Amino acid sequence: MADIPELIKIVIETLKDKKAENLVVLDVRKLVNYTDFFIIATGNSTTHAQTLADAVGKLLKKPEEGLKTENDPQANWLLIDGGDFVLHVFQPNARKFYGLEELWEDAERVEI
Repeated sequence: MADIPELIKIVIETLKDKKAENLVVLDVRKLVNYTDFFIIATGNSTTHAQTLADAVGKLLKKPEEGLKTENDPQANWLLIDGGDFVLHVFQPNARKFYGLEELWEDAERVEI
């Protein structure tokens, strides 16, 4: 985890503290130009998924700019654009359905 920005390390530790499941970090710097890393996590319920996203949102909140988020009312897939990273928080069935790890199989996995 040495070559990733400090903020991303803090985000990862925050997700671990909140008991995120199946945490995966993908280095997409060679694949896309809009971000450097995808952070993918699973919450075991609507409340847990929302708690994970809210915890990261609090880390990133900048009142003058706001925070770019996308989500659905059931919290099946919550997305936060953190600039250098995009956080994807899924519930288990949605994570299996969308299969981001398979879709981005060319991305290098970061050891966390």
